[in-house]
Amino acid sequence: TVKRRTDIEGLRAIAVLAVLLFHAGVPGLGGGYVGVDVFFVVSGFLITSLLVAEKTKTGKVSLGAFYARRARRILPVSALVAVATLIASWIWLEPLRLRSLADDVLAVALFSSNFVFANRGADYLQSALPPSPLQHYWSLGVEEQFYLVFPALLALGWLLARTSRRQLPAILIVSAVAVSSFTLTLIPSGSPWLGFYSPFTRAWEFAIGALLALAAVRIKSAAL
Repeated sequence: TVKRRTDIEGLRAIAVLAVLLFHAGVPGLGGGYVGVDVFFVVSGFLITSLLVAEKTKTGKVSLGAFYARRARRILPVSALVAVATLIASWIWLEPLRLRSLADDVLAVALFSSNFVFANRGADYLQSALPPSPLQHYWSLGVEEQFYLVFPALLALGWLLARTSRRQLPAILIVSAVAVSSFTLTLIPSGSPWLGFYSPFTRAWEFAIGALLALAAVRIKSAAL
């Protein structure tokens, strides 16, 4: 079990608060949306720390157990908010918007809302169209898509290691993810919205957090 990191949890809370205050139009917080990026980095750090702790304790990583933990943590609250939003929208929104909202609910259930909003061309920051009441789910979609692949990449890195203490193969794999993803952000795209919502252009942020967690383990092992 990983010791609860109140400092990291506090940083996540500050990141979320910065985004909320940005959308509320609080003066002086025009860059508050960077809280999303901070949240992704912190999430990468926390999840990697959990996986490293499991590997250290049991000698292996159970992908099934990982996904089960994620489902228990995310699904109940995610479903509750989505259903409550759908009910409130049915009461207050105009009928023409309800059909697209139903599509958004389905996308939320499939953790693919970021692709739906990218395909729709919903400019998160400057759109003149009314935003979807579920538009904030795009970041959860990116997070879950990354975690669908990331644990398997870490497990591959550990499988390639000669000893259970070696982290270098995993570090190299995560570094490749970070460099590849960040490179994609520098390539002009025909769809700026896809660049904003895509897990491929956001993966480097999770990977930076993962590298910090892996580097901490490597430094600790070297000191022993």
